[in-house]
Amino acid sequence: MGKQFLAILVCLICTFTTPGVSADAQDLKKLPRVVISSGGPYTANGGASIQSFDDAIELSREYANKPLALVLTNGSINAAGFSWMRMFLQQGGSDTNLQSGASEFGRLLCDENSFLNSAQVYVDLTSQLAPGRNRIHLEGVGRQGAQFFWELRSIGAPQLSKLNPRVTMAGAQLVLSGMGFSVRPSENEVVLGPAPLQVIESNGRMLRVYVPPNMPEGQFPLYVGIQSMRSNVLQMEVLPSPKVTSVNPVSLLPGQTISIRGSGFSATPQENRVYIGRYPAPVVSSSPQIINAIVPNMPTGNAKITVIAGGATAQGNPEVSISYLNR
Repeated sequence: MGKQFLAILVCLICTFTTPGVSADAQDLKKLPRVVISSGGPYTANGGASIQSFDDAIELSREYANKPLALVLTNGSINAAGFSWMRMFLQQGGSDTNLQSGASEFGRLLCDENSFLNSAQVYVDLTSQLAPGRNRIHLEGVGRQGAQFFWELRSIGAPQLSKLNPRVTMAGAQLVLSGMGFSVRPSENEVVLGPAPLQVIESNGRMLRVYVPPNMPEGQFPLYVGIQSMRSNVLQMEVLPSPKVTSVNPVSLLPGQTISIRGSGFSATPQENRVYIGRYPAPVVSSSPQIINAIVPNMPTGNAKITVIAGGATAQGNPEVSISYLNR
Protein backbone atom coordinates (compact mmCIF):
# COMPACT_ATOMS: atom_id res chain seq x y z
CA MET A 1 0.00 0.00 0.00
CA GLY A 2 2.90 2.36 0.93
CA LYS A 3 4.61 1.85 -2.45
CA GLN A 4 1.34 2.46 -4.32
CA PHE A 5 0.77 5.71 -2.42
CA LEU A 6 4.33 6.85 -3.15
CA ALA A 7 3.93 6.12 -6.88
CA ILE A 8 0.69 8.14 -6.99
CA LEU A 9 2.36 11.02 -5.15
CA VAL A 10 5.30 11.09 -7.61
CA CYS A 11 2.89 11.16 -10.57
CA LEU A 12 1.01 14.08 -9.02
CA ILE A 13 4.22 16.07 -8.56
CA CYS A 14 5.44 15.40 -12.11
CA THR A 15 2.13 16.43 -13.67
CA PHE A 16 1.62 19.46 -11.43
CA THR A 17 0.64 22.56 -13.37
CA THR A 18 -0.01 26.14 -12.48
CA PRO A 19 -2.55 28.54 -14.05
CA GLY A 20 -1.32 29.31 -17.55
CA VAL A 21 0.67 26.07 -17.96
CA SER A 22 -0.21 23.85 -20.90
CA ALA A 23 0.88 20.47 -22.21
CA ASP A 24 2.71 22.23 -25.06
CA ALA A 25 4.98 24.01 -22.59
CA GLN A 26 5.66 20.78 -20.73
CA ASP A 27 6.78 19.19 -24.03
CA LEU A 28 9.46 21.88 -24.41
CA LYS A 29 11.45 20.10 -21.71
CA LYS A 30 12.20 17.33 -24.20
CA LEU A 31 13.14 19.49 -27.20
CA PRO A 32 16.43 21.19 -28.10
CA ARG A 33 16.09 24.60 -26.51
CA VAL A 34 17.47 28.10 -26.77
CA VAL A 35 17.41 30.37 -23.73
CA ILE A 36 16.43 33.65 -25.35
CA SER A 37 15.88 35.75 -22.23
CA SER A 38 16.50 35.36 -18.52
CA GLY A 39 16.13 37.15 -15.22
CA GLY A 40 17.44 36.88 -11.69
CA PRO A 41 18.59 36.00 -9.27
CA TYR A 42 16.04 38.08 -7.40
CA THR A 43 17.29 37.90 -3.81
CA ALA A 44 15.21 38.22 -0.65
CA ASN A 45 16.28 40.74 2.00
CA GLY A 46 14.73 38.72 4.79
CA GLY A 47 12.20 41.33 5.85
CA ALA A 48 8.62 40.53 6.84
CA SER A 49 7.15 42.91 4.26
CA ILE A 50 6.49 42.00 0.64
CA GLN A 51 9.49 42.63 -1.62
CA SER A 52 8.91 43.81 -5.21
CA PHE A 53 10.98 43.53 -8.40
CA ASP A 54 10.35 45.00 -11.86
CA ASP A 55 11.97 43.60 -14.98
CA ALA A 56 11.23 42.74 -18.63
CA ILE A 57 11.16 39.64 -20.83
CA GLU A 58 13.04 40.35 -24.06
CA LEU A 59 11.66 38.59 -27.13
CA SER A 60 13.50 38.65 -30.46
CA ARG A 61 11.26 38.94 -33.50
CA GLU A 62 12.49 35.64 -34.96
CA TYR A 63 10.97 33.78 -31.99
CA ALA A 64 7.60 35.56 -31.95
CA ASN A 65 5.83 32.68 -33.76
CA LYS A 66 7.74 29.80 -32.16
CA PRO A 67 6.88 27.78 -29.05
CA LEU A 68 7.77 29.71 -25.90
CA ALA A 69 8.11 28.32 -22.39
CA LEU A 70 8.71 30.49 -19.34
CA VAL A 71 10.64 28.40 -16.81
CA LEU A 72 10.25 29.67 -13.25
CA THR A 73 12.75 28.36 -10.68
CA ASN A 74 12.36 29.02 -6.96
CA GLY A 75 15.74 28.47 -5.28
CA SER A 76 19.01 26.93 -6.44
CA ILE A 77 21.67 24.49 -5.33
CA ASN A 78 23.28 27.21 -3.22
CA ALA A 79 20.22 29.13 -2.02
CA ALA A 80 16.71 28.43 -0.73
CA GLY A 81 13.65 29.66 -2.57
CA PHE A 82 11.15 32.34 -1.57
CA SER A 83 8.37 31.35 0.84
CA TRP A 84 6.03 32.44 -1.93
CA MET A 85 6.31 34.41 -5.17
CA ARG A 86 3.85 36.05 -7.54
CA MET A 87 4.79 37.03 -11.08
CA PHE A 88 2.70 39.24 -13.39
CA LEU A 89 2.88 39.98 -17.11
CA GLN A 90 2.11 43.67 -17.50
CA GLN A 91 0.75 45.72 -20.35
CA GLY A 92 3.12 46.15 -23.25
CA GLY A 93 2.97 42.58 -24.56
CA SER A 94 0.13 40.38 -25.75
CA ASP A 95 -1.23 38.57 -22.69
CA THR A 96 -4.32 36.85 -24.04
CA ASN A 97 -5.24 33.30 -23.04
CA LEU A 98 -3.34 33.51 -19.75
CA GLN A 99 -5.02 33.06 -16.38
CA SER A 100 -8.30 34.92 -16.26
CA GLY A 101 -8.50 37.80 -13.83
CA ALA A 102 -6.17 40.74 -13.95
CA SER A 103 -4.87 42.86 -11.12
CA GLU A 104 -3.24 46.27 -10.98
CA PHE A 105 0.06 44.51 -11.79
CA GLY A 106 -1.18 42.63 -14.88
CA ARG A 107 -1.89 38.97 -15.69
CA LEU A 108 -0.85 36.44 -13.06
CA LEU A 109 1.78 33.88 -14.16
CA CYS A 110 2.48 32.23 -10.80
CA ASP A 111 1.12 32.63 -7.26
CA GLU A 112 1.52 31.44 -3.67
CA ASN A 113 0.52 27.88 -4.58
CA SER A 114 2.68 27.40 -7.67
CA PHE A 115 5.75 26.04 -5.87
CA LEU A 116 4.15 23.90 -3.17
CA ASN A 117 5.04 20.64 -4.93
CA SER A 118 7.93 21.61 -7.21
CA ALA A 119 10.75 24.15 -7.28
CA GLN A 120 10.39 24.60 -11.06
CA VAL A 121 7.29 25.41 -13.08
CA TYR A 122 6.83 25.75 -16.87
CA VAL A 123 4.38 28.39 -18.17
CA ASP A 124 3.32 28.29 -21.81
CA LEU A 125 3.79 31.76 -23.33
CA THR A 126 3.43 30.71 -26.97
CA SER A 127 1.83 33.64 -28.86
CA GLN A 128 1.54 35.52 -25.58
CA LEU A 129 4.44 37.97 -25.95
CA ALA A 130 5.15 40.80 -28.35
CA PRO A 131 8.60 41.27 -29.93
CA GLY A 132 10.71 43.59 -27.80
CA ARG A 133 10.37 44.24 -24.08
CA ASN A 134 7.46 42.68 -22.17
CA ARG A 135 7.28 44.16 -18.70
CA ILE A 136 6.90 41.88 -15.66
CA HIS A 137 6.34 42.53 -11.96
CA LEU A 138 7.38 40.12 -9.20
CA GLU A 139 6.56 40.20 -5.51
CA GLY A 140 7.27 37.75 -2.74
CA VAL A 141 8.52 37.05 0.76
CA GLY A 142 11.52 34.93 1.70
CA ARG A 143 14.27 34.45 4.20
CA GLN A 144 17.40 36.51 3.68
CA GLY A 145 19.36 35.17 0.68
CA ALA A 146 16.44 33.27 -0.88
CA GLN A 147 16.55 33.42 -4.69
CA PHE A 148 14.17 33.25 -7.66
CA PHE A 149 15.03 32.94 -11.37
CA TRP A 150 13.24 32.72 -14.72
CA GLU A 151 14.19 31.80 -18.28
CA LEU A 152 12.30 32.13 -21.55
CA ARG A 153 13.07 29.14 -23.76
CA SER A 154 12.23 28.24 -27.33
CA ILE A 155 13.44 25.91 -30.05
CA GLY A 156 15.36 26.52 -33.24
CA ALA A 157 18.82 26.43 -34.75
CA PRO A 158 21.15 29.41 -34.21
CA GLN A 159 22.14 31.55 -37.19
CA LEU A 160 25.53 33.18 -37.85
CA SER A 161 25.71 36.54 -39.60
CA LYS A 162 28.35 37.38 -42.19
CA LEU A 163 31.78 37.53 -40.56
CA ASN A 164 33.43 40.94 -40.35
CA PRO A 165 36.38 40.64 -40.27
CA ARG A 166 36.88 37.15 -41.64
CA VAL A 167 40.37 36.90 -40.15
CA THR A 168 41.38 36.23 -36.54
CA MET A 169 44.53 35.29 -34.63
CA ALA A 170 45.44 32.38 -32.45
CA GLY A 171 45.13 33.55 -28.83
CA ALA A 172 42.68 36.35 -29.68
CA GLN A 173 39.10 37.04 -28.68
CA LEU A 174 36.54 36.93 -31.48
CA VAL A 175 33.06 38.48 -31.58
CA LEU A 176 30.38 36.61 -33.57
CA SER A 177 27.02 38.13 -34.51
CA GLY A 178 23.79 36.38 -35.39
CA MET A 179 20.61 35.26 -33.71
CA GLY A 180 19.26 32.32 -31.79
CA PHE A 181 22.24 31.99 -29.47
CA SER A 182 21.58 30.91 -25.91
CA VAL A 183 22.00 33.67 -23.32
CA ARG A 184 23.80 31.02 -21.27
CA PRO A 185 27.39 30.98 -22.58
CA SER A 186 27.89 27.31 -21.62
CA GLU A 187 24.97 26.19 -23.82
CA ASN A 188 26.61 27.53 -27.01
CA GLU A 189 29.07 25.19 -28.70
CA VAL A 190 31.37 27.14 -31.03
CA VAL A 191 33.71 25.11 -33.23
CA LEU A 192 36.43 26.49 -35.52
CA GLY A 193 37.99 23.75 -37.63
CA PRO A 194 39.56 21.22 -35.25
CA ALA A 195 39.13 23.33 -32.10
CA PRO A 196 36.20 24.08 -29.79
CA LEU A 197 36.26 27.74 -28.74
CA GLN A 198 35.62 28.95 -25.22
CA VAL A 199 32.49 31.12 -25.04
CA ILE A 200 33.14 34.08 -22.74
CA GLU A 201 29.94 36.08 -23.21
CA SER A 202 26.54 35.75 -24.91
CA ASN A 203 23.42 37.91 -25.12
CA GLY A 204 21.39 35.95 -27.69
CA ARG A 205 22.65 37.95 -30.67
CA MET A 206 26.37 38.12 -29.89
CA LEU A 207 28.99 35.60 -28.82
CA ARG A 208 32.42 36.58 -27.51
CA VAL A 209 34.76 33.60 -27.86
CA TYR A 210 38.44 32.86 -27.28
CA VAL A 211 40.62 31.29 -29.98
CA PRO A 212 43.20 28.98 -28.34
CA PRO A 213 46.83 30.09 -28.67
CA ASN A 214 47.83 26.74 -30.21
CA MET A 215 45.27 27.05 -33.01
CA PRO A 216 46.97 26.16 -36.31
CA GLU A 217 47.21 28.65 -39.15
CA GLY A 218 44.80 28.28 -42.06
CA GLN A 219 41.24 28.53 -43.35
CA PHE A 220 38.64 26.68 -41.24
CA PRO A 221 34.86 26.16 -41.08
CA LEU A 222 33.08 27.89 -38.19
CA TYR A 223 29.67 26.99 -36.74
CA VAL A 224 27.60 27.35 -33.57
CA GLY A 225 25.65 24.45 -32.07
CA ILE A 226 23.04 24.24 -29.34
CA GLN A 227 22.46 20.64 -28.30
CA SER A 228 21.69 18.77 -31.57
CA MET A 229 20.99 21.89 -33.67
CA ARG A 230 23.73 23.58 -35.72
CA SER A 231 23.98 26.94 -37.42
CA ASN A 232 25.07 27.70 -40.95
CA VAL A 233 28.79 27.19 -41.61
CA LEU A 234 31.11 30.11 -42.43
CA GLN A 235 34.79 30.16 -43.34
CA MET A 236 37.33 31.98 -41.17
CA GLU A 237 41.06 32.48 -41.65
CA VAL A 238 43.34 32.02 -38.63
CA LEU A 239 46.71 33.77 -38.51
CA PRO A 240 49.49 32.75 -36.15
CA SER A 241 49.66 34.56 -32.83
CA PRO A 242 52.12 37.46 -32.54
CA LYS A 243 55.61 36.74 -31.23
CA VAL A 244 58.21 38.75 -29.35
CA THR A 245 61.78 37.80 -30.31
CA SER A 246 63.88 40.52 -28.65
CA VAL A 247 63.84 43.86 -26.81
CA ASN A 248 66.39 46.68 -26.82
CA PRO A 249 67.73 47.90 -24.48
CA VAL A 250 67.26 45.42 -21.64
CA SER A 251 68.41 47.87 -18.94
CA LEU A 252 65.90 50.67 -18.81
CA LEU A 253 65.09 53.98 -17.13
CA PRO A 254 61.54 55.34 -16.70
CA GLY A 255 60.76 57.65 -19.64
CA GLN A 256 63.14 55.82 -21.96
CA THR A 257 61.98 54.25 -25.26
CA ILE A 258 62.07 50.48 -25.56
CA SER A 259 62.03 48.77 -28.98
CA ILE A 260 60.31 45.39 -29.17
CA ARG A 261 61.00 43.19 -32.20
CA GLY A 262 58.95 40.26 -33.38
CA SER A 263 56.12 39.43 -35.76
CA GLY A 264 52.35 39.76 -36.03
CA PHE A 265 52.16 43.26 -34.51
CA SER A 266 49.67 45.82 -35.77
CA ALA A 267 50.86 48.76 -37.83
CA THR A 268 48.32 50.88 -35.92
CA PRO A 269 49.89 51.83 -32.58
CA GLN A 270 46.54 51.92 -30.74
CA GLU A 271 45.96 48.24 -31.59
CA ASN A 272 49.07 47.17 -29.66
CA ARG A 273 49.36 47.10 -25.87
CA VAL A 274 52.65 46.73 -24.00
CA TYR A 275 53.07 45.91 -20.31
CA ILE A 276 56.31 45.93 -18.32
CA GLY A 277 55.38 43.74 -15.42
CA ARG A 278 51.89 44.95 -14.58
CA TYR A 279 52.53 48.53 -15.71
CA PRO A 280 51.25 49.70 -19.14
CA ALA A 281 53.88 51.23 -21.41
CA PRO A 282 52.42 53.76 -23.92
CA VAL A 283 53.01 52.72 -27.54
CA VAL A 284 54.33 55.61 -29.65
CA SER A 285 54.87 53.84 -32.98
CA SER A 286 54.57 50.39 -34.51
CA SER A 287 54.93 48.23 -37.60
CA PRO A 288 54.23 44.52 -38.11
CA GLN A 289 57.78 43.77 -36.83
CA ILE A 290 58.61 46.56 -34.32
CA ILE A 291 56.85 48.31 -31.45
CA ASN A 292 58.30 51.37 -29.74
CA ALA A 293 56.97 52.15 -26.27
CA ILE A 294 57.81 54.47 -23.35
CA VAL A 295 58.90 52.94 -20.03
CA PRO A 296 56.42 54.12 -17.33
CA ASN A 297 57.24 55.23 -13.81
CA MET A 298 57.49 51.96 -11.94
CA PRO A 299 59.50 50.25 -9.20
CA THR A 300 63.07 49.18 -9.86
CA GLY A 301 63.93 45.55 -10.51
CA ASN A 302 63.40 42.91 -13.16
CA ALA A 303 60.10 42.67 -15.05
CA LYS A 304 58.63 40.66 -17.93
CA ILE A 305 57.50 42.25 -21.20
CA THR A 306 53.98 41.36 -22.37
CA VAL A 307 52.62 42.43 -25.78
CA ILE A 308 48.97 42.19 -26.87
CA ALA A 309 48.53 42.81 -30.59
CA GLY A 310 45.20 42.65 -32.40
CA GLY A 311 43.60 41.26 -29.24
CA ALA A 312 46.03 38.30 -29.04
CA THR A 313 48.72 37.89 -26.39
CA ALA A 314 52.11 37.50 -28.04
CA GLN A 315 54.31 34.49 -27.43
CA GLY A 316 57.57 35.34 -25.68
CA ASN A 317 58.06 37.32 -22.46
CA PRO A 318 61.62 38.65 -22.38
CA GLU A 319 62.83 40.17 -19.13
CA VAL A 320 64.18 43.69 -18.65
CA SER A 321 65.73 45.53 -15.73
CA ILE A 322 64.37 48.85 -14.46
CA SER A 323 66.59 51.28 -12.56
CA TYR A 324 66.89 54.98 -11.68
CA LEU A 325 69.84 57.35 -12.15
CA ASN A 326 71.74 58.17 -8.98
CA ARG A 327 71.10 61.68 -7.88
